[in-house]
Amino acid sequence: MTETSSEPEAVLELDGPAAEVIAAVWAEALGLDEVDPDTGFFDLGASSSTVVKVVRVLRVRWPDLQLVQVFSHPTVTQLAEYLDDA
Repeated sequence: MTETSSEPEAVLELDGPAAEVIAAVWAEALGLDEVDPDTGFFDLGASSSTVVKVVRVLRVRWPDLQLVQVFSHPTVTQLAEYLDDA
């Protein structure tokens, strides 16, 4: 039996400006080349399961990140500002 992983296949660089890191993680999770930093995560096509995957990856850099914070800060710009202030 083969074990499957729910982690993104590509290894993402989690160093750098918060907005760039978040945009890269979101783009990877959504299968997009890039994301508009002012467009909401769900408007880009995300689902609840996508949020779980994204938070799991982002917690490598921001271990205290909670699911609710993605809902409360639904754009790359808003989440980056929140995480920079945290």
